[in-house]
Amino acid sequence: MRKAFSLIEVIFVLVILGIVASISSQIIVQVYENYITQNALYRTSTKTEMAINQIVNRLTFAIEGTTISKDPLSPNAYTASSEDVNWIDLNGIDISLPNYKIFTTIEWIGYDNDSFSAGEAPYWSGLANYNGSATTRNNFETPGSQLVLANNIIKNLSNNKVALDGTGTGSNGGLPAVLFSGEDYSSTIKYDPACMGLINENNTSCISRVSYNVGTNNVLNFPDAKEKKIYERYKLAWSAYALVPQEIMKNGVGTGLFDLNLWYNYQPWNGEKYTDGKHSLLITNVSVLKFTENGGVIQLKLCATENIGADYNISSCKEKAIIK
Repeated sequence: MRKAFSLIEVIFVLVILGIVASISSQIIVQVYENYITQNALYRTSTKTEMAINQIVNRLTFAIEGTTISKDPLSPNAYTASSEDVNWIDLNGIDISLPNYKIFTTIEWIGYDNDSFSAGEAPYWSGLANYNGSATTRNNFETPGSQLVLANNIIKNLSNNKVALDGTGTGSNGGLPAVLFSGEDYSSTIKYDPACMGLINENNTSCISRVSYNVGTNNVLNFPDAKEKKIYERYKLAWSAYALVPQEIMKNGVGTGLFDLNLWYNYQPWNGEKYTDGKHSLLITNVSVLKFTENGGVIQLKLCATENIGADYNISSCKEKAIIK
C-alpha cells in the first residue's frame, strides 16, 4: 500500500516554498535595483568625466590673464566700469561674498593651438622680430611662420568666419588677434576686460587685430593702423570661449539643474559677444559647477545627476586642476 503525504506535510512544504519564493523575489528585486543604480551611476560618472575633460582641454590653451567670470544675465557684464559687480577675474572670486554665485559664466580667449601644432614646425612661431626688412611700426616679422597654412586651418575651423587675409565672413572681416606675452594686463587696474578684448571698447593697446602680408608669408600687420605695445613673444587667437550654464525649466519653474553649453567661434576684439558664436551641449542635468583660480592654477568641480525613478537621484562629481 502506497502512503500519501499528510495534510500537515503538504502545508509544511507549501510554507517552505513560500518562504523560498519570497526570499528569491526579494533577491531578484535587490539585484535589479542594484543594477539600475550602478548603471545610472556609471552613465552619470562617464558623462561627467567626458564633459570636464572637454572643458580642461579647452582651458589648457587659455591665454594667461584672459580667464574671467561673469553674470550672463546682466546687461552691464561687458563694461569696464562694472568690475566686481557683474564680472570679475577668476583670481578675484571670493566664495565668502554673498554675490559670488552670480558669476556663473567662465569666459576666456584661447590661443590657436591647432595651426600652431599642425606641422613639424609651428605655422605661427610666436616670435616677433622688429628688426626685419619688412617691419614698420604697424607690422612685424614672425620668423619661421607659415601664415598661409595657418590661415587655411583657421578658416576651416571657423567655417570661413575668421581669416588672416581679411576675407572672413565675421565682423570686421573676421580678423584674428595677437596678444603679447610681455604685457602686464593689470598694470593700471585690477583687471581690464577692454584691454583683453572681452568687451567691445576702443582700448586696443593690449590686444590687436592682425592680418598677414600675402607676399612674404611671415609678416603680421595691424590693420587698425595704431601704434601698439609690442613684445618679442605673442599668441595668435581666432576664438574666445564661454562656459555657460542654462537652467532647465519644468512647467515654467526652475528645476535647480542646468544644461552646460560651450560657446565658441566668436571674436570679442571684433565687437562680438558669446551669443554671436556657436555652441554645443556638453552635459545636461548639472547640479554643481564651481571654479576658482589661484596662482595660475584653475580648479574645477562639476556634478551631474540622473533620476532613476520617483524622487531618487544618482549624482556624480568630478574635480580637475589646470596648471598654466
